[in-house]
Amino acid sequence: MKIIFGTTNKRKIEDLQNIINSLKLNIEVLGMNDIGWDRGEIEENGNTIEENSLIKANAIYSFCKENGIQYPIITDDAGLFCEALDGKPGIYTARYADDELKEKPELPKHQCVIKLLRDLKDKSNKSAYYKCAVTCMMSNGNYFQEIGKSNGKIADTIMGQLKKPYFYSVFILDGTDKAFSDISDEKILNNTYRYNALKAVLTKINL
Repeated sequence: MKIIFGTTNKRKIEDLQNIINSLKLNIEVLGMNDIGWDRGEIEENGNTIEENSLIKANAIYSFCKENGIQYPIITDDAGLFCEALDGKPGIYTARYADDELKEKPELPKHQCVIKLLRDLKDKSNKSAYYKCAVTCMMSNGNYFQEIGKSNGKIADTIMGQLKKPYFYSVFILDGTDKAFSDISDEKILNNTYRYNALKAVLTKINL
């Protein structure tokens, strides 16, 4: 069986295929390049990650319908939510410091982390969680969503490796004392927000 994953990112496609292989499912992942996607970046203008995930699924579904492609479509959206900041960065996680970077291009690429630490500096509550919404849209247009969540807190300073996603360098997963970016334990990683949401979807597809 084949599924379409709503991304052009080879690493994300490989990650999903690795999850599928670990679950011993007979599923092949196709990226958007594999189906000839030529419509550029999909505008994610929803108010929640659930809405954004569905917006992407609908856009890819329309393309597939026009081009006679009939495979299930999986799309995801995720964000970091901080209690003391009323849920921010939330849906703006990927572009949290875009305004600052546009004004001062010389700022470091991880300016989003610097901004978050600054915004939380005087807050006593550092509780936060990562949340992922995965949409699966079938070839008949029916869809369902699964949610994954990982609770934790934001460190007072950068603790982990500074690599994308940059917020992983300051997010400490509950039950650990390391930044998310420094965790290599597969047992932990296989029970985190994105993995759990994707696993739930894949299991339902393969029923």
